[in-house]
Amino acid sequence: MTETKPTPARTIRLGPGGSVIEVLATPAETGGTVSLYRWRMSPSSRGPSPHFHTTFSETFIVEEGEVGYFDGRAWRTLRAGDTAHAAAGAVHAIRKDRPEPATLLMALSPGVPREEYFARLATVTERDQGRLHEAHDNHFAGLDLDENQEDS
Repeated sequence: MTETKPTPARTIRLGPGGSVIEVLATPAETGGTVSLYRWRMSPSSRGPSPHFHTTFSETFIVEEGEVGYFDGRAWRTLRAGDTAHAAAGAVHAIRKDRPEPATLLMALSPGVPREEYFARLATVTERDQGRLHEAHDNHFAGLDLDENQEDS
């Protein structure tokens, strides 16, 4: 077993709304097996549109609050303690409709460095968004979310 000395969580602000990402474990700290982040969604946070990644999977664990999770076919409600997994290539989305904050753990496997991506989301211009997403393996599916019924 390889031991790494934990580093203090680095906090990345996702813009003026108050949401933050805490970097809990980087690929360098886990031998590339996983990246671990805590996403503290502010009351005004909405979450990303349906998208997929070609090089890594994502697992979401709700620590507090409530979010909607889209699995490529339908929405379902995730509450504290619930888990959802999106394999590489699987369309998924997170949304927060309730005014209360929510906190999610996000595990990416294999580990990929997302710190630059998260940091740039707060400041990227609309003109440069496409390049940012492409460079960080974030591909939007262009689905109309209102057509998909939620299964709570």
